[in-house]
Amino acid sequence: MSGVVMILIAVLAVWMLACAWCGFYVRFLRFLAVLIAGLALNMVWMMTALDAKPFEPNAIMALAAAVLYAVSAFGGGYLVGRMVRQFRQSRAPDAQV
Repeated sequence: MSGVVMILIAVLAVWMLACAWCGFYVRFLRFLAVLIAGLALNMVWMMTALDAKPFEPNAIMALAAAVLYAVSAFGGGYLVGRMVRQFRQSRAPDAQV
């Protein structure tokens, strides 16, 4: 695997962690900002390094896949955050001995 591919995978992982963080704390506007920034960087990458046109089918499919990755990460973060909040609410109080 080349170094560029490893860097792109790392950037994708960081971007998905940012989406999951927004889901964990239920921050929709921050999620939209992270989503738009990621899509913009993805489009810049495809247009400069891959010489893709903005409206060709492969570029549109790549952007759609990125949106699905982001929504999945946001949903996963939301579910984990909800489970954590429910777990904290259902704890028994500390016993006073």
